[in-house]
Amino acid sequence: MTQDKRIKDFNPVAQSWDAKPRRQLLAQAVAGAIRSEIPLAGSPRALEFGCGTGLVSYLLLPQLATLTGVDRAPAMLQVFEQKACELGQGERVSTFLATDDTLLPPGDAFELIYSSMVLHHVPDYAAVVARLVAALTPGGYLALADLDLEDGDFHDQGEGVAHAGIDRELLQQQLRQQGLVAVRAMTAHCIRKQRAGGEKVYPVFLVTGQRPPA
Repeated sequence: MTQDKRIKDFNPVAQSWDAKPRRQLLAQAVAGAIRSEIPLAGSPRALEFGCGTGLVSYLLLPQLATLTGVDRAPAMLQVFEQKACELGQGERVSTFLATDDTLLPPGDAFELIYSSMVLHHVPDYAAVVARLVAALTPGGYLALADLDLEDGDFHDQGEGVAHAGIDRELLQQQLRQQGLVAVRAMTAHCIRKQRAGGEKVYPVFLVTGQRPPA
């Protein structure tokens, strides 16, 4: 697969990705926000888009029927699969390597689709969101966590950063235009980083919506 130069190559950092406590805290916050906003009691068939190593997914797995991790980085998917094996959950967990032409497993539909800190890396994120909505079952839920709009200094390196955060209000409008209902937003977490002028706070939102039941 040819790597789109606008999209960061996460393969080299896959093995060390989980080592930063900040990423663990973010995953816990996003997973907690999804639990608070989405009814998981029915054990939905779920997909995480841009799953990375599965920091969010493996926190939600006990409440899911099946889990599909989708990512562009084969090395990330290898770590994702390794975790499933270590937990003895290989039968419930699958992975899919995304490409520009095939972002999602063809023909599959899911009762829950979610992502965390992915959209700001995607040049045309609105097109991706439309494809995620199309892959929902009737009554299925979409949950998207990402950085609020910021001044561009969140990332220490700018490689593969397509947007300086995402406008949560615009994203909600886009979901409504795609036909989702009960669209709402909340602040799931705040990331704190030291910058030249002192500590800066970067909010992370969770926007959710539901495809109308049949």
